[in-house]
Amino acid sequence: MSKRKTIYSALPIVAAAYGEKFGVKISIGGDTASTDGKSINLPSIPEGYPYMDAVWGYLAHEAAHVRFTDFNTSRRPGLHSTLVNILEDCRIEREMIKIYPGTAQTLNEVARYMAQAGHYEHVSDNEHPAQILLAFSLYWLQSQVVGQDVLNSYLDTARAALENVFPKGVVVRLNALLRKVMNTQSTHEISVLADEIIAMLKDEENKEQQSQSDNQSQGDNQSQSDNQSQSDNQSQSDNQSQGDNQSQGDNQSQGDNQSQGDNQSQGDNQSQSDNQSQGDNQSQSDNQSQSDNQSQGDNQSQSDQQKLRDVITKTLSAGDDDMLKDAHKSLKSDFEQFAVVNGEDSYTSVRTAVPAPKDNGKELLTSVKSSSAKIRNQLYGLVQASQRTGSRNKRSGKRLDTNSLYRVMNGDTRVFRTPADKQRPNTAVHILVDMSSSMNIQSTGSSKYMYEVARESALSLALALEPIQGVNPAVTYFMGGNREPVYSVVKHGENVVNQAGKFMLGPKGSTPMAEAIWYAAFELSKVREERKMIIVITDGAPNNEKSCKNVIDLCESSGVEMIGIGINVPFINRFFSNNILINDVNDLKKTLFKLMEKSLISPAA
Repeated sequence: MSKRKTIYSALPIVAAAYGEKFGVKISIGGDTASTDGKSINLPSIPEGYPYMDAVWGYLAHEAAHVRFTDFNTSRRPGLHSTLVNILEDCRIEREMIKIYPGTAQTLNEVARYMAQAGHYEHVSDNEHPAQILLAFSLYWLQSQVVGQDVLNSYLDTARAALENVFPKGVVVRLNALLRKVMNTQSTHEISVLADEIIAMLKDEENKEQQSQSDNQSQGDNQSQSDNQSQSDNQSQSDNQSQGDNQSQGDNQSQGDNQSQGDNQSQGDNQSQSDNQSQGDNQSQSDNQSQSDNQSQGDNQSQSDQQKLRDVITKTLSAGDDDMLKDAHKSLKSDFEQFAVVNGEDSYTSVRTAVPAPKDNGKELLTSVKSSSAKIRNQLYGLVQASQRTGSRNKRSGKRLDTNSLYRVMNGDTRVFRTPADKQRPNTAVHILVDMSSSMNIQSTGSSKYMYEVARESALSLALALEPIQGVNPAVTYFMGGNREPVYSVVKHGENVVNQAGKFMLGPKGSTPMAEAIWYAAFELSKVREERKMIIVITDGAPNNEKSCKNVIDLCESSGVEMIGIGINVPFINRFFSNNILINDVNDLKKTLFKLMEKSLISPAA
């Protein structure tokens, strides 16, 4: 594919096509990428920018916001606002792809660029919990709902972090809530869904608190039970000891003359008492150890529950600095920085033409009727003559040329006549007429003003060209200032007679020639005719000479024929390589006729 710069691939033309297709206003200029809810502005990014697909994807994304987002929907600072942004981005991109399936590719290119540039980041367990939850939400929605596969690996790491850090209830319920985005129909419903996610977090926070309280109560009851068991064991041991002492007293009262066998019996009783006491002490020790282990487990469980509760609390109370970085803001910053260093300051927005007011044009039509008819007849005759079919003889065919049968006697079999058609006109002509204040002076040797002669000439030519098959004329005035520089008089395909009243618009302001040429080039990019021509009629220098010269050169290098007609403007040759200088506006009709006479019968460049 050729990398040659053309007018059709220039940012202003493509941006205007996007704007017209998506139904939004797109402006070019400055060093800021922004959207105000009604229009989109792009900095002057040159055609050589290596990531133009990301630029088109950015336009598609922002156009989706302009078309589908209600910017008046309230958003609370912090978690709610960030959730709304993430959920809404998914919703509007889905809507855009439904209407314009081709935008899926450019939106994917934006995601790929932001991943490569590091604007999308993998999250780990150590991140702020709000970032983990938001990252999972973003990557799940963009990869699973919008279909941006480049984010699958980011989703995997975000899911692992979410499952490691948050309670299971949050993980399960968040997955279910995110799926509801696919059924939302408005920004308000997205805001409500963000509230549902926050309410879910609060509910899970309360569950963790309740679970912690229940475990604390259970631990207290267990401790009380252990203490009671220890008390019972101590009482049993004391009673046993008391019984042993009583038996020993009874044996002593029998006298000192007891037999050795009696003493042996006393010894056995004492041994039994000692063993019983040792067993009681061991039981008491075992109960104490079991109680300690139970207490340690309860404390560990309570600590884990406290951590999970703290995670949710931190998420709900997160501030702006704790939120996930906005990748689209970083993308806009990239565009702006590149435009500051390498921006094409000669680029300008393709303006939307103001429809010229439709006054009563009957008088104007009457005044140009005769001259227009004369021009039309001359041009039509010329075109017809150039299209007359000739013929040539071939060795095969269906129609014999009786005048060439003699050739057979000489061995020449070329006796079949075949028509040879000449190329028919296939031309779109856009006439730009300077209606600046300087045209509001009386023409030399005439009672008419310069702008009156100019509009009569433009109307005469448009009326003459319209009936010729294969010719598609349009007329636009340029005047005024930066806000409204072009006024549509006749668009390509419109009936000239029906628009005659629009030619009555008078002059004002300066000479925004560059804006007019960008507009004409954009209009020509939409017509089917192979040959494209722009004729500029002016009496003065353009407002921005550099921008004007650049767009003219770009048109010429793209195959658009550029012709400048200067009314007493000797420097017209500085801008147009193909130029005509007339000293009197009254010569304009004759000049235009000669110009079109030559153009219609000559082959395209």
